[in-house]
Amino acid sequence: MGRIEKYKKLIIERANKNLLGESEVKCPEATQDSDLNTKNKKTATEKYEYGKPQEKDERCGNCNVFDQSRLMKECMGSESKELGYCWSHKFMCSEKKWCNTWGPLD
Repeated sequence: MGRIEKYKKLIIERANKNLLGESEVKCPEATQDSDLNTKNKKTATEKYEYGKPQEKDERCGNCNVFDQSRLMKECMGSESKELGYCWSHKFMCSEKKWCNTWGPLD
């Protein structure tokens, strides 16, 4: 499944939750479990080159699955302007980093 298909699936899943009355946001597990967050970050580093220097303007902060919403900041327990949540790889990441599954904001 490609990056766009994953993003569409995520949008559909969120919409379905709203339709079913489950609109209250549940925090992603990795924002509540530091061991899981670390494990997922390690996987992203090994499989998708997360954290490698990138010369282009492609970085987590302008990726289509990077979440810095008010609700996500509450889940992460951080008001940091650099920290966000990656919905693709399910971990908290720096907006200045990059991985090879980056996708532009539409």
